[in-house]
Amino acid sequence: MTRPGQDNAATRLARALADNSAIVEREIEGLGELEAQRALFFLLSAYDLATEMWFQKGDPAAPVLTNWERPWRKYGGDNPTTIYLSAPISPAMTYRLQGPIGDAVYAGVQVYTRGAGYNAPSANISDRRLLGDGRDIDLLIGGDDPGDGRPWLPLVADDFLVMVRLYHERAPESEAALSITRTGGADPAPMSWSQRADRAEEYFRDEIQCTISVTETLRSAGVNAYPPPDAPVHQPRYTGALFPTLDNVYDGFYVQLESGAALRLRGRPPQARFWSFVFYDRWFNTPDFPAHRCYLTGADIVLDDDGGYEVILGPDDPGHPNWIDTAGLRDGIFAIRCLLPEQRELPTAEVITAGR
Repeated sequence: MTRPGQDNAATRLARALADNSAIVEREIEGLGELEAQRALFFLLSAYDLATEMWFQKGDPAAPVLTNWERPWRKYGGDNPTTIYLSAPISPAMTYRLQGPIGDAVYAGVQVYTRGAGYNAPSANISDRRLLGDGRDIDLLIGGDDPGDGRPWLPLVADDFLVMVRLYHERAPESEAALSITRTGGADPAPMSWSQRADRAEEYFRDEIQCTISVTETLRSAGVNAYPPPDAPVHQPRYTGALFPTLDNVYDGFYVQLESGAALRLRGRPPQARFWSFVFYDRWFNTPDFPAHRCYLTGADIVLDDDGGYEVILGPDDPGHPNWIDTAGLRDGIFAIRCLLPEQRELPTAEVITAGR
C-alpha cells in the first residue's frame, strides 16, 4: 500500500484536475462571467465522464455502458437528439450487446482501435445489417463469425472501445435500455482501482487537450465561414478523446459575433437519414437545450415555399421559426451533421444585423 504523501493514483488524478483547471482558466481569462460558467461546466463534465468511463466502468472483463450525455454532463460535440453509449472491450474476449432502440431513426455500433495519437474507427455495423427487420439490437462482438446470419462485429488487436449511437428526430424522453455482457474469452485478473484511476487520469487530460485543439484549429481556419479546402481542420493536434463515426459527415466553423449581429444560413435540405444544425460553446458543449433551442434537426426546420430554408443563429430572438439560440454566447462552434448522406450541399453563411 502506498504511504500518505507518496505519488499514487489518487494523487495523480487530483493533480490532473488542478492542471486542467489552470489550463481552462488561461483560456477564458478576461472573457466574462458567462464564459467562466461554461468553462466550469466543461471542466467538471469532462472529469465526470472520464471517471465514469474509465474508473467506475473501466474493466473490459465486466463491461458496463456509459451514457455520455446527461443534463448535467456533456462532452465532445453532443447532439441533443442522439444517445451515445460506450463500453471498454478487449479483443481477447467476446460480448453480446442487446436491447430496443425505441423510436430512433438510426442505430449504429462502432468499434475503435488505437491509432498514432488518435482513436481510429475499426469494425462498424448499422441499420438493417444490425437490426434485421426488427427494432431491437442483438449483436455479437468478437470471436469468430457465427456463420448463421446473426449480426456480428469482429475485434482485432488494439480494439479497446465500442460505441452505440441512436439518432432520434426529437430529444428522447427516456434512456436507452441497452446492455452489454461478456460471453467468453480469457478470464483475466480484475483491473485494480489504481489501474482504472490511471486510465481515467490519462483520458481526462486528453479531453481537455482535444477540445482546445479542435477549437484552435477551427478558429485559425477562419470565423463565420467554412474553412478553405486545404485547411487542416480534420487534423487537430490532439485527438485522443474523440470518437468519429464512419456513417456521419461533419461540416462547420467557428462563430464569432459582435453585439447586435447574427448569422444567416440559407440552403436546401440534404438527402440523408438524419441531419442537424447545432451551436456549441467554445468547449464543444451545447448550452442548456431545454431552456435554449440551440439546435435544429431536419424534422424541426420550416422550409420555404421553394423547398429551401433560412436559419438564423445568434443570442437575440429574431422571431424567426428557424432560430438557433446561442444562449447569450457570441463565440462558439456551428456544426452540421449529415447521417448516411446520399446528396448534400453546404448552406451559405453570412453575418447580418440581428432582426434583419
